[in-house]
Amino acid sequence: MQYPKAFTDALQFVWGEGFLSPGGPEEVAEMLHGIDLSGKRVLDIGSGLGGVDVLLAQAHGAAEVVGVDVEAPLIEEARARVAALGLSDRVRFDLVTPGPLPYPDAAFDVVLSKDALVHIPDKAALFADAFRLLRPGGVLAVSDWLWARGAGESAVVQDWVSRLGLVFTYTTPDEARAAMAAAGFVDLRLEDRRAGLQTANRAEIAYLAGAGRVELARIVGDEMAAARLASAVGRQAALDAGALIPTHLFGRRP
Repeated sequence: MQYPKAFTDALQFVWGEGFLSPGGPEEVAEMLHGIDLSGKRVLDIGSGLGGVDVLLAQAHGAAEVVGVDVEAPLIEEARARVAALGLSDRVRFDLVTPGPLPYPDAAFDVVLSKDALVHIPDKAALFADAFRLLRPGGVLAVSDWLWARGAGESAVVQDWVSRLGLVFTYTTPDEARAAMAAAGFVDLRLEDRRAGLQTANRAEIAYLAGAGRVELARIVGDEMAAARLASAVGRQAALDAGALIPTHLFGRRP
Protein backbone atom coordinates (compact mmCIF):
# COMPACT_ATOMS: atom_id res chain seq x y z
CA MET A 1 0.00 0.00 0.00
CA GLN A 2 1.37 3.41 -1.02
CA TYR A 3 -1.06 5.48 1.04
CA PRO A 4 -1.19 4.40 4.71
CA LYS A 5 -3.39 6.38 7.08
CA ALA A 6 -0.68 8.49 8.73
CA PHE A 7 0.43 9.56 5.26
CA THR A 8 -3.09 10.41 4.06
CA ASP A 9 -3.81 12.28 7.32
CA ALA A 10 -0.70 14.40 6.71
CA LEU A 11 -1.66 15.06 3.09
CA GLN A 12 -5.16 16.14 4.09
CA PHE A 13 -3.74 18.45 6.75
CA VAL A 14 -1.83 20.28 4.02
CA TRP A 15 -4.19 19.98 1.05
CA GLY A 16 -7.67 19.74 2.56
CA GLU A 17 -10.13 17.11 3.71
CA GLY A 18 -10.47 14.32 1.17
CA PHE A 19 -7.53 15.49 -0.97
CA LEU A 20 -4.27 13.63 -1.58
CA SER A 21 -2.78 16.16 -4.01
CA PRO A 22 -2.50 19.96 -4.12
CA GLY A 23 -5.05 22.47 -5.27
CA GLY A 24 -8.30 21.50 -3.60
CA PRO A 25 -11.64 22.81 -4.89
CA GLU A 26 -10.00 25.61 -6.89
CA GLU A 27 -7.91 23.16 -8.90
CA VAL A 28 -10.93 20.97 -9.58
CA ALA A 29 -12.82 24.03 -10.82
CA GLU A 30 -9.91 24.85 -13.15
CA MET A 31 -9.94 21.29 -14.49
CA LEU A 32 -13.64 21.60 -15.22
CA HIS A 33 -13.57 25.09 -16.71
CA GLY A 34 -15.89 25.01 -19.70
CA ILE A 35 -17.13 21.48 -18.92
CA ASP A 36 -20.76 21.22 -17.78
CA LEU A 37 -21.34 18.20 -15.53
CA SER A 38 -25.06 18.90 -14.99
CA GLY A 39 -26.92 15.62 -15.28
CA LYS A 40 -23.77 13.78 -16.39
CA ARG A 41 -22.36 10.41 -15.35
CA VAL A 42 -18.70 10.81 -14.35
CA LEU A 43 -15.90 8.31 -13.76
CA ASP A 44 -13.02 9.37 -11.49
CA ILE A 45 -9.89 7.25 -11.95
CA GLY A 46 -7.78 7.13 -8.79
CA SER A 47 -10.43 8.62 -6.54
CA GLY A 48 -8.45 8.29 -3.31
CA LEU A 49 -10.38 9.62 -0.31
CA GLY A 50 -13.22 11.00 -2.42
CA GLY A 51 -12.76 14.74 -1.94
CA VAL A 52 -12.92 15.36 -5.68
CA ASP A 53 -16.02 13.20 -6.07
CA VAL A 54 -17.92 15.07 -3.37
CA LEU A 55 -17.21 18.30 -5.24
CA LEU A 56 -18.31 16.84 -8.56
CA ALA A 57 -21.71 16.07 -7.08
CA GLN A 58 -22.16 18.99 -4.67
CA ALA A 59 -20.57 21.89 -6.49
CA HIS A 60 -20.59 20.85 -10.16
CA GLY A 61 -23.96 19.13 -10.52
CA ALA A 62 -22.92 15.65 -11.66
CA ALA A 63 -25.89 13.28 -11.60
CA GLU A 64 -23.76 10.24 -10.75
CA VAL A 65 -20.09 9.86 -9.87
CA VAL A 66 -18.21 6.56 -9.82
CA GLY A 67 -14.78 6.68 -8.20
CA VAL A 68 -12.29 3.84 -8.58
CA ASP A 69 -9.10 3.08 -6.68
CA VAL A 70 -6.81 0.11 -6.06
CA GLU A 71 -6.36 0.60 -2.28
CA ALA A 72 -9.18 -0.76 -0.12
CA PRO A 73 -8.64 1.55 2.90
CA LEU A 74 -8.99 4.60 0.65
CA ILE A 75 -12.24 3.23 -0.80
CA GLU A 76 -13.62 2.52 2.68
CA GLU A 77 -12.85 6.04 3.92
CA ALA A 78 -14.29 7.60 0.77
CA ARG A 79 -17.51 5.62 1.20
CA ALA A 80 -17.79 6.77 4.81
CA ARG A 81 -17.26 10.38 3.70
CA VAL A 82 -20.09 10.38 1.15
CA ALA A 83 -22.39 8.48 3.50
CA ALA A 84 -21.87 11.12 6.21
CA LEU A 85 -22.73 13.81 3.65
CA GLY A 86 -25.84 12.00 2.42
CA LEU A 87 -24.43 11.57 -1.08
CA SER A 88 -24.38 7.78 -1.36
CA ASP A 89 -27.25 7.85 -3.84
CA ARG A 90 -25.14 9.91 -6.27
CA VAL A 91 -21.54 8.99 -5.48
CA ARG A 92 -20.13 5.48 -5.20
CA PHE A 93 -16.67 3.97 -5.00
CA ASP A 94 -15.47 0.69 -6.49
CA LEU A 95 -12.31 -1.18 -5.55
CA VAL A 96 -10.59 -2.28 -8.78
CA THR A 97 -7.44 -4.05 -9.86
CA PRO A 98 -4.92 -2.55 -12.31
CA GLY A 99 -5.96 -2.96 -15.93
CA PRO A 100 -9.15 -2.41 -17.93
CA LEU A 101 -11.99 -1.14 -15.77
CA PRO A 102 -15.07 -3.34 -15.22
CA TYR A 103 -17.65 -1.15 -16.95
CA PRO A 104 -19.39 -1.49 -20.31
CA ASP A 105 -18.47 0.55 -23.35
CA ALA A 106 -19.82 4.11 -23.55
CA ALA A 107 -20.89 4.08 -19.90
CA PHE A 108 -19.81 7.63 -18.96
CA ASP A 109 -20.16 11.20 -20.18
CA VAL A 110 -16.91 12.37 -18.54
CA VAL A 111 -13.77 10.54 -17.45
CA LEU A 112 -11.73 12.51 -14.95
CA SER A 113 -8.58 11.93 -12.91
CA LYS A 114 -6.76 14.27 -10.53
CA ASP A 115 -3.04 13.53 -10.08
CA ALA A 116 -3.41 9.73 -10.03
CA LEU A 117 -2.22 8.70 -13.49
CA VAL A 118 1.42 9.24 -12.45
CA HIS A 119 1.06 5.86 -10.68
CA ILE A 120 -0.16 4.03 -13.82
CA PRO A 121 2.69 2.64 -15.95
CA ASP A 122 0.80 1.92 -19.19
CA LYS A 123 -0.63 5.29 -20.21
CA ALA A 124 -1.52 4.07 -23.70
CA ALA A 125 -3.75 1.33 -22.28
CA LEU A 126 -5.26 3.75 -19.76
CA PHE A 127 -6.22 6.31 -22.40
CA ALA A 128 -7.56 3.57 -24.68
CA ASP A 129 -9.78 2.29 -21.87
CA ALA A 130 -10.96 5.82 -21.05
CA PHE A 131 -11.88 6.28 -24.72
CA ARG A 132 -13.84 2.99 -24.66
CA LEU A 133 -15.75 4.03 -21.55
CA LEU A 134 -16.83 7.42 -22.93
CA ARG A 135 -19.98 7.97 -24.91
CA PRO A 136 -19.59 9.72 -28.27
CA GLY A 137 -18.93 13.37 -27.55
CA GLY A 138 -17.71 12.50 -24.06
CA VAL A 139 -14.84 14.39 -22.44
CA LEU A 140 -11.58 13.34 -20.83
CA ALA A 141 -10.30 15.81 -18.20
CA VAL A 142 -7.09 14.90 -16.38
CA SER A 143 -4.65 16.58 -14.05
CA ASP A 144 -1.34 14.70 -14.11
CA TRP A 145 2.27 15.05 -13.04
CA LEU A 146 4.16 15.07 -16.33
CA TRP A 147 7.94 15.21 -16.61
CA ALA A 148 10.64 16.73 -18.76
CA ARG A 149 12.57 14.26 -20.88
CA GLY A 150 15.23 12.57 -18.76
CA ALA A 151 13.62 13.59 -15.46
CA GLY A 152 13.85 10.03 -14.16
CA GLU A 153 17.64 10.26 -14.21
CA SER A 154 17.74 13.74 -12.67
CA ALA A 155 19.56 13.85 -9.33
CA VAL A 156 17.09 16.45 -8.10
CA VAL A 157 14.13 14.23 -8.95
CA GLN A 158 15.75 11.07 -7.60
CA ASP A 159 16.49 12.79 -4.31
CA TRP A 160 12.87 13.92 -3.97
CA VAL A 161 11.21 10.66 -5.03
CA SER A 162 13.51 8.57 -2.84
CA ARG A 163 12.00 10.29 0.19
CA LEU A 164 8.38 9.77 -0.83
CA GLY A 165 7.86 6.03 -0.76
CA LEU A 166 5.74 6.37 -3.92
CA VAL A 167 6.21 4.78 -7.34
CA PHE A 168 5.92 7.18 -10.27
CA THR A 169 5.91 6.65 -14.04
CA TYR A 170 7.69 9.40 -15.97
CA THR A 171 5.66 10.61 -18.96
CA THR A 172 6.55 13.67 -21.02
CA PRO A 173 3.89 16.01 -22.43
CA ASP A 174 4.68 14.81 -25.95
CA GLU A 175 4.26 11.18 -24.89
CA ALA A 176 0.97 11.92 -23.16
CA ARG A 177 -0.37 13.78 -26.18
CA ALA A 178 0.66 10.95 -28.51
CA ALA A 179 -1.01 8.33 -26.28
CA MET A 180 -4.25 10.32 -26.19
CA ALA A 181 -4.24 10.77 -29.96
CA ALA A 182 -3.49 7.08 -30.52
CA ALA A 183 -6.47 6.18 -28.33
CA GLY A 184 -8.69 8.24 -30.65
CA PHE A 185 -9.19 11.48 -28.71
CA VAL A 186 -9.57 14.72 -30.66
CA ASP A 187 -9.51 18.40 -29.70
CA LEU A 188 -6.48 17.68 -27.54
CA ARG A 189 -5.33 20.37 -25.16
CA LEU A 190 -2.49 20.37 -22.61
CA GLU A 191 -2.10 23.20 -20.10
CA ASP A 192 1.18 23.60 -18.21
CA ARG A 193 0.36 24.39 -14.55
CA ARG A 194 3.93 24.58 -13.24
CA ALA A 195 4.08 28.31 -12.49
CA GLY A 196 1.02 28.24 -10.28
CA LEU A 197 2.18 25.22 -8.35
CA GLN A 198 5.62 26.74 -7.84
CA THR A 199 3.99 29.66 -6.05
CA ALA A 200 1.60 27.50 -4.02
CA ASN A 201 4.36 25.08 -3.08
CA ARG A 202 6.56 27.88 -1.71
CA ALA A 203 3.69 28.87 0.57
CA GLU A 204 3.33 25.22 1.62
CA ILE A 205 7.02 25.07 2.56
CA ALA A 206 6.74 28.23 4.65
CA TYR A 207 3.68 26.85 6.44
CA LEU A 208 5.22 23.44 7.16
CA ALA A 209 8.44 25.06 8.34
CA GLY A 210 6.55 27.47 10.57
CA ALA A 211 3.03 27.67 11.95
CA GLY A 212 1.85 24.29 10.63
CA ARG A 213 4.75 22.21 11.89
CA VAL A 214 3.67 21.82 15.54
CA GLU A 215 0.04 21.08 14.67
CA LEU A 216 0.95 18.51 12.02
CA ALA A 217 3.40 16.81 14.38
CA ARG A 218 0.62 16.61 16.98
CA ILE A 219 -1.58 14.77 14.46
CA VAL A 220 0.90 12.42 12.78
CA GLY A 221 4.15 12.67 14.79
CA ASP A 222 7.42 14.49 14.33
CA GLU A 223 8.83 12.06 11.77
CA MET A 224 5.90 12.35 9.38
CA ALA A 225 5.75 16.13 9.83
CA ALA A 226 9.44 16.39 8.95
CA ALA A 227 8.88 14.09 5.95
CA ARG A 228 6.11 16.32 4.59
CA LEU A 229 8.35 19.38 4.80
CA ALA A 230 11.20 17.50 3.10
CA SER A 231 8.81 16.37 0.37
CA ALA A 232 7.60 19.91 -0.26
CA VAL A 233 11.21 21.13 -0.47
CA GLY A 234 12.07 18.32 -2.90
CA ARG A 235 8.98 19.03 -5.00
CA GLN A 236 9.99 22.68 -5.20
CA ALA A 237 13.42 21.72 -6.46
CA ALA A 238 11.89 19.48 -9.16
CA LEU A 239 9.50 22.24 -10.19
CA ASP A 240 12.17 24.93 -10.26
CA ALA A 241 14.47 22.70 -12.31
CA GLY A 242 11.72 22.26 -14.89
CA ALA A 243 11.72 18.49 -14.38
CA LEU A 244 8.21 18.26 -12.94
CA ILE A 245 5.44 19.64 -15.15
CA PRO A 246 1.98 19.53 -13.54
CA THR A 247 -0.41 19.55 -16.48
CA HIS A 248 -4.11 19.58 -17.30
CA LEU A 249 -4.97 17.35 -20.27
CA PHE A 250 -8.21 17.40 -22.20
CA GLY A 251 -9.62 15.39 -25.07
CA ARG A 252 -12.95 14.47 -26.62
CA ARG A 253 -14.29 11.24 -28.03
CA PRO A 254 -15.75 12.03 -31.47
